Amino acid sequence: MSARILGIFIFLLSSSASQAADLAMRAAVDWSAPYFGISGGYGWLGDVDRSFAPPLRSSGDDVVFGAHAGYLHQFDAFVLGGEVEYMRLGINFEGFPIDVENAASAKARVGFAFDRLLLTGHAGASHITTNIGLKDWGWVAGAGADYLLSENIGAGVSWDHMQFNRFGGTLIDGQINLVKARVDFRF
Repeated sequence: MSARILGIFIFLLSSSASQAADLAMRAAVDWSAPYFGISGGYGWLGDVDRSFAPPLRSSGDDVVFGAHAGYLHQFDAFVLGGEVEYMRLGINFEGFPIDVENAASAKARVGFAFDRLLLTGHAGASHITTNIGLKDWGWVAGAGADYLLSENIGAGVSWDHMQFNRFGGTLIDGQINLVKARVDFRF
């Protein structure tokens, strides 16, 4: 009789563990969704003007803010997606009446999900404008971390590095780095 009770107990315990594991798998977060959000942070730029001998170096930094939208799709733990972003920069070159005003980027995002945590890298194209009419295309690359606070709200941080060689047809090579906090709404 005790062997029969022990067998029933083991059967119930193993089926409960199996059901709990199944519920945990179903409760895991799926990052597949379109999203939009806002961001704010800090940016700094530096450039080298090679039309001077020795080359003239300048820099600047300021607070930045913007908006973004994108889509992510999850394959097991692997996440793939794309994002477009607009950033209002307003970074002034120290000692010059030149402001880098706006940046627009289109980026591919690739990463890994660890339930509510998503770690990604991104790369793509970026376009910036200045207050003196110079504008140009360059590349952008960086990394980020996002965390789902709820089913629809996420928060994160990201870093972007933008590079522009021979900016606007000049002999200026420039780079911009942005560190941002982000809030997203998924739908």
